[in-house]
Amino acid sequence: MLDVERAWTQQALMKAAVAGLSEAGVPEARRNVEWLLGAVLGCDRARLYAYPERSVPPEAVRRFDEMLVRRARREPLQYILEEAHFFGLRLRVTPAVLIPRPETEQVVEAALALLAGRPAPRVLDVGTGSGCIALALKHTRPDASVAACDVSRAALAVARENAARLGLEVAWLEADLLAPDFPGRVPGNLDLLVSNPPYVPPEEAPSLAPEVAAHEPHRALFTGPDPLGFYRVLVRVAPVLVRPGGHVVFETHAGYGAAVRDLLEAGGFEQARLQADLAGQPRIVSARRP
Repeated sequence: MLDVERAWTQQALMKAAVAGLSEAGVPEARRNVEWLLGAVLGCDRARLYAYPERSVPPEAVRRFDEMLVRRARREPLQYILEEAHFFGLRLRVTPAVLIPRPETEQVVEAALALLAGRPAPRVLDVGTGSGCIALALKHTRPDASVAACDVSRAALAVARENAARLGLEVAWLEADLLAPDFPGRVPGNLDLLVSNPPYVPPEEAPSLAPEVAAHEPHRALFTGPDPLGFYRVLVRVAPVLVRPGGHVVFETHAGYGAAVRDLLEAGGFEQARLQADLAGQPRIVSARRP
């Protein structure tokens, strides 16, 4: 994308990079360039603009060009930088895990509200991916006993690395929610069962951004033929795992939030509630086991 043999100033490099990403159809090209060049040079946005005529070392230009080529192919910025920010935590992310979304921070907020006043609560995060929900809960509630499971060993490796970097103790378990022995492989007597399972129907794949459809793990994104399949299993196992008076919190597809709430009510849960996300979409479902 860039002529890596020529001499570049920060200003000229940014201008050329923004033009290249814009031509490739990358949204917010300038902001992407700021993040990438800042990562290469080890500086913040303000320093990029404070010293526009500063020369960029050739090795830094080559590294920056490699990143630009990947971004022009619509690889997510977070995978290129190998990090994402979530609930005040800096997490490592790889193509083995979904990139944590701001909307999922609201799932954490809903979970924390339900845990308020409960000393040393027991929590299980099902389908943990990068570990974002489990780690945010443990960070905010150090007294909680938090476990998290995923069917993907690669995802669990990322989650464990994040926990080690943050110094947070979470029990990481390899377990498949859809397997008959799932309840026996995870802790019970829970105060909270939380999950952000796959909820995108496969037929919606063509409408997703290339960053999502072509790069994020499909196993963590897409449902099977039944868009409520994972939720039906969660509702079935929840009474076995959650103690009386405990809660469940699920992130859902906006089109199926009401249906998930209805599943919980039909499964004997009370105080079933459907909350809107940051965009006003009904996507966060919670309920209480009587």
